[in-house]
Amino acid sequence: MNTRTAPRNPFQQPAQVAVLGIGMMGFPMARRLCEAGCAVSVWNRSRTKAERLLPFGARVADTPAQAVAQADIVITLLENGGVVEDVLFAQGAAQALRPGTLVVDMSSIQPRQAREHAARLLAQGVHHLDAPVSGGTVGAEQGTLAIMAGGEAADFERAHPLLELLGRPTHVGPHGAGQLAKLANQMIVGITIGAVAEALLLCEKAVPTWPK
Repeated sequence: MNTRTAPRNPFQQPAQVAVLGIGMMGFPMARRLCEAGCAVSVWNRSRTKAERLLPFGARVADTPAQAVAQADIVITLLENGGVVEDVLFAQGAAQALRPGTLVVDMSSIQPRQAREHAARLLAQGVHHLDAPVSGGTVGAEQGTLAIMAGGEAADFERAHPLLELLGRPTHVGPHGAGQLAKLANQMIVGITIGAVAEALLLCEKAVPTWPK
């Protein structure tokens, strides 16, 4: 049974959005944007993954630069910080951005890398948020992701209607703070899993000693 919540369009005019990276998270997130009425351009290293969004109205670009050329907001959902840097600065995406464009990096990368990317983009008049997510593919499908955003407050307010289509966005501080919050979240999750495992092991070992 499909329990995915249908998104509603918060924009008076279709938002021009580019999504770079159409993987397990990128596909359902880009689909939600399409279903909300956004004009979505997508790119993925393996084009066939991006073409799955054609039935939902997305335009598939051959290069990152083509995908972002007309975008007001660019969302990146890539493997790691090195890949984000390569796609933005080596494959020509950053050079193709119009001044005033907002890049929302929803990849999970190092806080230092997020700050460096923000500074390089700002030098050419492009805004930036680091906004990694928590909630997995189920959250991406249902639009319930926890979104931890770092950057300028004005940029967060600008992106907020779009991010609300994907989950629950929270502004947690300056550039890099989103990635730091994601790291802290992962630590909490890992520690909790470890504690539960230790508790279960304790119970398992104690059972034979219980009186019958």
